Amino acid sequence: MRYPGWPFLGFLWMWIPAFDCRPIKIDRLRTDAKNLTRTIIARLQDHPCQFLLPMNLKVSGLDFIPGEQPLDSLDSVDETLEIFHAIISSLPLDNMEQILSDIENLRSLLQTLSSLLGCTTRKTLSSDTLGNLTEEYAKSPYTMEKVALDRFQKSLHNIVKHLEHATSC
Repeated sequence: MRYPGWPFLGFLWMWIPAFDCRPIKIDRLRTDAKNLTRTIIARLQDHPCQFLLPMNLKVSGLDFIPGEQPLDSLDSVDETLEIFHAIISSLPLDNMEQILSDIENLRSLLQTLSSLLGCTTRKTLSSDTLGNLTEEYAKSPYTMEKVALDRFQKSLHNIVKHLEHATSC
């Protein structure tokens, strides 16, 4: 006797693993975000634009660039990354495409982590936050590039520290 349904059942049997969905582990997302942050730090250190600034350097007019403020939530981390993405993408720096792509990927990981933890989402950055960016860059382009990259690297170190202990919003 022939069973015409057997090939169809065999085909369905092959698709069972495709429907075996497992939830994304929060620890895995946190680890991926920390690793990507460390990768961005390594890429910044390898960047040809050396940004060794003196510790006692006082720069005025660049207060819109985040400094070493403590990050208290995943929203503040995302906001900091959004600000640095806007700043770095507007500066005419060479070889920054991969770093900008990594920032976008890191923001995506953090937004996924935030949604898994049940955090509320925030609105995107307003354009007036970076209003004097072009004006300040016209005054002192070299200093602004150095300060932006230096503060970005310090912020990335703070992000790694925050991700090690982030268990809630």
